[in-house]
Amino acid sequence: MRLLFEGSFNAYFRAAAPGQGLVLFVHVPKTAGTSLRREIAALRQPDVNIVVDYADTARSFHERMDQSVERFLARAAEKPVRFASGHIFARHVARIRAAMPDTRVVTFLRDPVSRVVSDFRYQGSERHPLHAEFRARVPDLDAYLALESERNKMAEHLVPREIRADGDPAACVAHLLGTYDFIGVQELYPLGFRTLTTMLGAPAWPTLRENVGATEEAEQGVSPDMAARIRAANPLDVALYQAVAPRWQRLREALAKRLA
Repeated sequence: MRLLFEGSFNAYFRAAAPGQGLVLFVHVPKTAGTSLRREIAALRQPDVNIVVDYADTARSFHERMDQSVERFLARAAEKPVRFASGHIFARHVARIRAAMPDTRVVTFLRDPVSRVVSDFRYQGSERHPLHAEFRARVPDLDAYLALESERNKMAEHLVPREIRADGDPAACVAHLLGTYDFIGVQELYPLGFRTLTTMLGAPAWPTLRENVGATEEAEQGVSPDMAARIRAANPLDVALYQAVAPRWQRLREALAKRLA
């Protein structure tokens, strides 16, 4: 990402190109990932979506995801996989890269206020398998903010626990920028999508928008006080987003001309 953010676009595309290697998409919930996964998968077959059984409540989500990643690696050892995605975590990125060193890792971020509100509303909607249990346990956004397990979710997926444990935003940002080959932001999704597909050697503009509400819809009814509280409860996510989004804003015009 350093080359891209410096404006060295051609050098970035040469250095980041994955060839026939694996492209691994770390799908942070509510960051436009459903649409992205389907369109990139169509470009890079064969693909695998690393998922868990949400109905299996006998084990934690983390245990189920660990097992799913191991199944993915076993499959990838038998036959090539060119694209994989899922709600995986930083430890899984390290595990997959250790087994497949040429892997290119990509992700998208979203403004933390919009992402938190969208995630809360999604989990309480009928689209979520466990929505009834969630509604009973988390009746409103105040109750959601009180859940430590729902805080800094972008950082949880993208940054190892040992780095997050220190609570140092700068260390989290350094890991993100030093680990990921592509980091988009949902607010500039078309440009990010075009950049990513150019990196993959198949430049395209997005055609799908699935499971994603508009930013203004996600923030509708959220007071300035609530927005401030969300940011205060998610300082690591705020740091990650503020490290990446302004860089995209600075290069957007020049990059758009390069990709036209």
